[in-house]
Amino acid sequence: MLAGHDGYVPTHGLTHVRSIDLAASGRGLAGDDTLAAVSDEDMRRFDRALDRVKLQGIPFNIRFHLHPDVDAEVDMGGAAISLALKSGEIWVFRHDAVGEMSLQPSVFLEKGRLKPRATKQIVLSARAMEYATRIRWTLAKAQDTPSHVRDLERDDSEMMS
Repeated sequence: MLAGHDGYVPTHGLTHVRSIDLAASGRGLAGDDTLAAVSDEDMRRFDRALDRVKLQGIPFNIRFHLHPDVDAEVDMGGAAISLALKSGEIWVFRHDAVGEMSLQPSVFLEKGRLKPRATKQIVLSARAMEYATRIRWTLAKAQDTPSHVRDLERDDSEMMS
């Protein structure tokens, strides 16, 4: 899947493009986020934005908001984030070390609730220094899970009708 937007073009000359590939087994996801100056005018805007920050790079964050039922912990000396699901499955989020990875507070807005629920988000932070900056990341199962273990709760009474 490929998606993108040009929301940063007017201010920074950057287009955001995300590609996502799901493994055939369903046990892994590979993503690629790119911020790029596409046209000559975009490159000029980017150069002006870079000048405004004294050539220190344009800071950006890529955020992955988690469901409140996911227990997330920084793992492997900060190289990964382990995600434990209610089903017992463990998933691991990694990135290519282009930027910094952190686990930060977030909120979950849920239909039928008056107040948001506290949760966490994975944040990849970096600085765009060139006309194209790319960060790669993966989300994969840490181990095989028997096929009868599912992430979704289901009402067994519905299965008997």
